[in-house]
Amino acid sequence: MRCFYVPKEQISGKQINILGSELHHLMDVVRLREGNEITVLDGEGGVYEVLLTSVSIRPPMAIGEIRSWKQVDLSPIEVTLIQGISKSDSMDMIVQKATELGVYRIIPALCQHTVPNLFGDKAQKRVTRWRQIAIEASKQSRRPFFPKIHDITKFNESLNVSQADLKLIFTAPSMDSVHPQKLKDILRQRTDAKKIQIIIGPEGDFTEDEIQDALSAGAISVSLGSNTLRTETAAIAGLAIVFYELFDCY
Repeated sequence: MRCFYVPKEQISGKQINILGSELHHLMDVVRLREGNEITVLDGEGGVYEVLLTSVSIRPPMAIGEIRSWKQVDLSPIEVTLIQGISKSDSMDMIVQKATELGVYRIIPALCQHTVPNLFGDKAQKRVTRWRQIAIEASKQSRRPFFPKIHDITKFNESLNVSQADLKLIFTAPSMDSVHPQKLKDILRQRTDAKKIQIIIGPEGDFTEDEIQDALSAGAISVSLGSNTLRTETAAIAGLAIVFYELFDCY
């Protein structure tokens, strides 16, 4: 069954109103009409099974009748990804795959080695794009709670945006000033952690000062092995390992 996103303000009683880009997708891309059934997500844990009762061009709107719905409980594990902003295609992939894996929050961080020069309107357009990518990835993976995509933040400030029981900064093997621990060892020691920060650098990695800022904020340096990984590989692999290890505890 096709899946669509409808914010709660467009849901009233037994009726759902589908507007904007979701209406375009419904009418012009997948070409659904009255009598078709769809699944609707509100991004806040609500999952609705809906029968389309009206699809019109003027006024542009699709109306659906809720046949059944459920409210999904939020996961006990809250994983935040602090991601050093990478080039456009890489960052888009990170947002998409992190969403599919189940990340709770993504904080795009401006680091000293960040290549894209993102400020003002350009920065806001990029954040808007990432939020739309997260919505599309949430629909594709049918996750009831959509991730929070934070505004672009300076790296040293990003470390304090959210609370964490466990902060993990991923450092490359070439960093001689730190001696990272094995990720699996830390996770198996800290099965009590429920709020976790994963901190990944951009292309060019972190500077020594940025690593020290993270360590001073309570982060633990961890490694994904002896190979030097691309930033998108490190983000996806790190999140996958964290979810695999910690969800096994619940």
